[in-house]
Amino acid sequence: MAQVISADEIKKTFPGYLPEKAEQFHHESARKADRDFLNALKSNPYHDVILLNGGTASGKSEFLATQLARKRCVVLDATMTTEKGASIKIREIRKAGKAPVIYSVIPDSLNRAFIAFLNRDRKFSDEHFYRTHSGSRKTLLWIATNYPEIDVNIIESSYTQDQNLQFAKIEFPKRQELISYLNGIQLTEDDIISQIGLR
Repeated sequence: MAQVISADEIKKTFPGYLPEKAEQFHHESARKADRDFLNALKSNPYHDVILLNGGTASGKSEFLATQLARKRCVVLDATMTTEKGASIKIREIRKAGKAPVIYSVIPDSLNRAFIAFLNRDRKFSDEHFYRTHSGSRKTLLWIATNYPEIDVNIIESSYTQDQNLQFAKIEFPKRQELISYLNGIQLTEDDIISQIGLR
């Protein structure tokens, strides 16, 4: 079974936490997740370490629960919105003698993801949605370009007609095809606001 480190799950252990106050606990829970991640790298015998990537409400946690939970690995459930943060995690993984693997969950529709974001129990500002979806795509492109040896998996999330979340892996026979795809889906925060019809 995978050992999962999730800031969203850590939040729930803090005194005074309520879902509608999730953003107030985000910084503290992210710091504890970083510490737990370092401890897992030192203590867990699994060789593979999965870094999840993707904007909030893209379906990462659902993908983790249904597709990754039974793997023998460590999983960091995070949005991975900055190149600096990603480089630190990759360096820590390699220092521990383990192999980083990226799984990025990208929604087929930002409008659908935004609606899901608005209807979640965990409440964050709209800016959190824009920042994580823009930043995670930028970071993913940076990893694919600068770390050609790291396995990058692209998972598209979508809903079936009966409103069940489903996942499909997008295959790229060559690395350059992956990089071209990632170049094509880059969005600024303003792009996202325009795309979901708020401007």
